[in-house]
Amino acid sequence: MSSSPTILYCNCTYGGAVPLDVREAVMAGLAASGVPFEPVADLCELAARRDPSLERLARADDLHVIACYPRAVRWLFACAGAPLADGAVIHNMREQSADDILAHVAPHTHSAPREDTGGEPETPRGPSQTATPTFPEKQPDQWIAWYPVIDYDRCRNCKQCLEFCLFGAFALDDAGTVRVAAPDRCKLNCPACARVCPASAIIFPKFREGGPIAGDEGVLAESAEEGIKADIKRLSKGDVMDVLRKRAARARADTAGKHSREQPDR
Repeated sequence: MSSSPTILYCNCTYGGAVPLDVREAVMAGLAASGVPFEPVADLCELAARRDPSLERLARADDLHVIACYPRAVRWLFACAGAPLADGAVIHNMREQSADDILAHVAPHTHSAPREDTGGEPETPRGPSQTATPTFPEKQPDQWIAWYPVIDYDRCRNCKQCLEFCLFGAFALDDAGTVRVAAPDRCKLNCPACARVCPASAIIFPKFREGGPIAGDEGVLAESAEEGIKADIKRLSKGDVMDVLRKRAARARADTAGKHSREQPDR
């Protein structure tokens, strides 16, 4: 007899990229089925802090991840230092229906329907019915795990993202390869670095508009210039200009300090 699969369910609690009705239907179906599953509030957040549970899950023989685009999920795990095995199955709640996903991970809950007897629909019974998890809400000052991950199958290491980013999210490793060094510095809802990437290698799993930026398999066909203008327009209260002013002020202060140190004592 084969063992049960290991099922990881991501609720995308703090991003909202996955439709709420699909999330709720999948989670309720899993809870009602009695199939063991591991629910997490936000896979992006776990990956950002390199949670050790992801390494354990990545080693599972029959892993099913219920989340978003497979390319995004695979590079989130890689970002966490826990690359997925080739056999891992990823179910995409952004594009698949709840019924389709549940038919794969909990097939016994999707048997042929009973003949309608006119009574109340039968409700699955068992202790798992009350196991539907809940997740705490974020406080206004808490970080929302919006940040990029890099698809290194596509990345050319051109460093345009490193040069473009205003917030210091990217850095070079010892080998000179661009990496996401400070995910918490990324500006919420700003995917502009993904638009300038010539290889469509930068993924924002929480990007609500879908497409390659969110992790779909395609490549960007839109004008990067127009997309960046739109991103900047979305940023509220002139934050981008404020960052630019502060960066210029720091540069002037550093230059002035260096100049004063170079002056001979009088």
